[in-house]
Amino acid sequence: MLRKTIFAALACIAVAAPAGAATITAPAPARPAADRPAWPDALKASGAAPVLKQARRALAGPVFPLAGRFSWGTFENAFGGGRSHEGQDLLTGCGTPVIAAMSGRVTENEFEGAAGNLLVVRVPSGENYAYMHLQEPASAKVGDRVSAGEPVGRVGQTGRASTCHLHFEWWTAPGWYKGGRAVDPAPRLRSWLGR
Repeated sequence: MLRKTIFAALACIAVAAPAGAATITAPAPARPAADRPAWPDALKASGAAPVLKQARRALAGPVFPLAGRFSWGTFENAFGGGRSHEGQDLLTGCGTPVIAAMSGRVTENEFEGAAGNLLVVRVPSGENYAYMHLQEPASAKVGDRVSAGEPVGRVGQTGRASTCHLHFEWWTAPGWYKGGRAVDPAPRLRSWLGR
């Protein structure tokens, strides 16, 4: 079953791989088992492993927004935090990859004084997820579609940040400062760990 899922994902990637990404071509005719590398070795050798990992994440649905070790911090890093803090700070090193938690469309990509470089993604339900203090402006432009598991930036310390961290917000529909309200993202973040 897993092999069928992997081959289906590879077929999708071959059609829609972004520029510069590893692409998969139709498999060569089968060789005798003794003459061909084992399945994981063949995948690694093809250069497709990172693309396949991204495709599996996207097929799995929501994913945790960091690709690296992190800390939940203290009370002040949590939603509310005794100071009207509208998100969850995930403390990690500058440069840690930030991953799109869910598929959606970019509605904001800008620099704002307190938030620094920020990216807001609207998902099909109308909810928004915001990523703040990014090291550099995100490469995705307003109107671009991002997929769950796709890298969208790197953790930074831009704006009003005392250390490197990702400030992650979840907003109800109709969205980020458009009539929605901020909700504690920690329960969702915890449910996405390990995806």
